[in-house]
This record gives sequence, C-alpha cells and structure tokens, in this order.
Amino acid sequence: MAEKKRFERSRTNRLVGGVLGGIAEYFGWNANLLRVIYVLISIAIPFGHVIVGLLVYVILMTFMPQAPIQPGGGSLSDLFRATQPKPNDGRKVIHDVTEHDVSDSHKDGE
Repeated sequence: MAEKKRFERSRTNRLVGGVLGGIAEYFGWNANLLRVIYVLISIAIPFGHVIVGLLVYVILMTFMPQAPIQPGGGSLSDLFRATQPKPNDGRKVIHDVTEHDVSDSHKDGE
C-alpha cells in the first residue's frame, strides 16, 4: 500500500524552514519555481509588501509539522563528519599500502 502523503515541512528540500519545499513535495511541484512565485507574489502585494509574505511564511513554519527523520538519510552535519566504513558492508579494508612502480624502465630522466 502506498504511503499516505502528509502536509509537512521538508527536511531535504529546504532553504530556510522547509515550508515551500514541503508544499512542493506534497503537490508534486518544482520547489524552486514555487519559491520564485512566492517571492514575486509577496513583492506584488499592494499593502505591506514583503512583510506580509514573511509573516505568512513564519506562521506556516510555526504551525506546519516537520517531516520525520528518515533512517539512512543524510544531513548537513554528515558533510563535515569523517566517514567510517561500516563493519559488515562486504568490503575488504587494506592497511599499510605502499606504492611501487611496476616497471623501472619508464622512470623520468633515464
């Protein structure tokens, strides 16, 4: 059975709070296009301009639940953490490797 869609802030498709990324994921839209449209509409509002757009965004960010953390999903902190190989991932680990030339006849200067 397919997983039911939920209206929630995105953890992966976000620039500030994940509100527009979550809306785009819910409806299957392009998040960047939605962001551009949102900014243009916020600027075009005659009374209050950008303040109304920011206020609506903050209200949505306050009341929209955040998406749960996906197991195995990456985060920004993973980019700065040293990765360690998993002990049972099927790969062999080679230690103390030194590099040697295969053929000595192709050395530079000889």
